[in-house]
Amino acid sequence: MQLTIISVILAVVYVGFISAQVPIPSRPDGYGVGGPADAHVVVEMFLDPLCPGCKASWPTVLQVIQAYGTRIHLRIHTFPLPYHTNSFVASQGLHVVANVTNRNLDAIFQYTTKVFENQQMWYNDATKTMTMPQVIDSLATFIDSIGLVTKDKFLAGMANDDINGETRISWKYACSRGVAGTPTFLINGVTTSANSAWSLDDWKSVIDPILASNKKVSSQIKDCPPDQKQCAYAPHKTQCCLAGERCIPNVGCRCFNFKNGNKCV
Repeated sequence: MQLTIISVILAVVYVGFISAQVPIPSRPDGYGVGGPADAHVVVEMFLDPLCPGCKASWPTVLQVIQAYGTRIHLRIHTFPLPYHTNSFVASQGLHVVANVTNRNLDAIFQYTTKVFENQQMWYNDATKTMTMPQVIDSLATFIDSIGLVTKDKFLAGMANDDINGETRISWKYACSRGVAGTPTFLINGVTTSANSAWSLDDWKSVIDPILASNKKVSSQIKDCPPDQKQCAYAPHKTQCCLAGERCIPNVGCRCFNFKNGNKCV
């Protein structure tokens, strides 16, 4: 009997692990501006629209966007925190604006800016006597008043199961990246200590050296030893391949002799 109970418990745990798989989004999560998504510097910000620290960081983030233009890619992700009462509603509102405007980045970033600026309207105690439908109606009325999305379209989006699911997936995606609070900033996939105290100069002290390092061009090898073959694997970049190595475009000299443990002979 005890063995049967243990087996049932293990089965339930196993099913839980299977169902915990984060759904794969239909497109990369978040909304990015600036240069291409594979720019030399990619800054990611995980934010909660009702997080005071995010609000404090946002003006500097906008300065970073303006200062670097297309030289970097800056991407925002929603990560509503449970102790900010209406944060999921505000986060879903961002996804609603994205969907209704066909991912218009100006509208998405304007929504984020305006909600930050008026955060006190939906922050914790401000809505403690309101029902959830009243909170959503308040946000919809506000978004309509600033000309982003009409109230009826915003309310329809908030009632849309797909957009609700999209917001949940964004939260799960952030968890899979190790995000536990907001604001969290990643630069080229690495978590940084950036916070609301960082100035534009602080950001430049990190970003500028990365951009500068990518401008350096390795000197081209003109002559290889007689027993080595020249490999021009990229513009202005060459290597001398050893015996058994192959010249791979955009990579360089590599050996693929699997019979010898991937060692060249």
